[in-house]
Amino acid sequence: MHKMHKRFERYALFSEVAKQLSFSKAADQLGISRSYLSSQIQELEQELETSLLIRSTRSVRLTSAGEKILTKMQGVNESILQLEKELDHTKSEVTGALRITAPTIFSHRFLINICREFQALHPQIEFDLDIGYTREDLTKSNFDLAIRATNSPPENMVAKRLMSYQHICCASPAYLEQNGRPQHPEDLKQHNCLSDPHLTHWSFSTGNNTIVIDTDGDMFINDNLLLLEAAKQGKGIIKMPDYLVQPAIDNGELIRILDDYFIVESGIYLIYPPELRGSTKLSAFTEFVVHWFSRKHTNERSSVDALNQGIA
Repeated sequence: MHKMHKRFERYALFSEVAKQLSFSKAADQLGISRSYLSSQIQELEQELETSLLIRSTRSVRLTSAGEKILTKMQGVNESILQLEKELDHTKSEVTGALRITAPTIFSHRFLINICREFQALHPQIEFDLDIGYTREDLTKSNFDLAIRATNSPPENMVAKRLMSYQHICCASPAYLEQNGRPQHPEDLKQHNCLSDPHLTHWSFSTGNNTIVIDTDGDMFINDNLLLLEAAKQGKGIIKMPDYLVQPAIDNGELIRILDDYFIVESGIYLIYPPELRGSTKLSAFTEFVVHWFSRKHTNERSSVDALNQGIA
């Protein structure tokens, strides 16, 4: 048993070397000495009576046997990760850590407030948030749940729709006063359009027709919050999710334009692995988030109805 225990340790150490293709980097990642790591890999090769690595003064490469072990160990590591995740969710109390991956815009607009309000109800909960646009595979990563902007949530996941949104175009009052207000998407070609450098093609729909405009501008930024700030300062026109720009529209910093042209609607989903369906803390959080957005939607509808009644 002891021998098997040591061999499994050596397999685990080898998989890190194989992943990093560097003894120094692997040792740093594992928090052990390079000499100990090297000796354990040599022991493993002797036990298996085969070479796993091709070493040179500048590089480390895998042999075919090494590649086979790396592939198998990746599956083992994923299984252990999944087991630990499932065990962590067997507790009956709403306590412990929730690991969430979510898009940047959604997180800035909603997620921090949601987490703060949930912790007020459940002080024993901790959040580990990964904010960005990488779509983590929940079957292989350590995350418990993800927030996704999509119209096609993964079929192998539990998915709960939180809200719908669409992109809208807007600009500051100062910009529109100085440059005029576009009446048709084609007019955007005469305007300073601010966007991510990879998202300069803006699509619009009217009836059964789709219009794609190749926009141009003097500022490209791969951060939507900075684009929003630039638009509020009068730099140009932006196309962004309505939920991000709505506060600026409500307070008059931005004005919505091209209202007659629809930009494809999408959904925001909360998704998590079906294996965690019985988790007390995950169930409490997902129910809270769904209710949070339901309440928000109800309040928004009430405000619109009140406004319409006032106008009438």
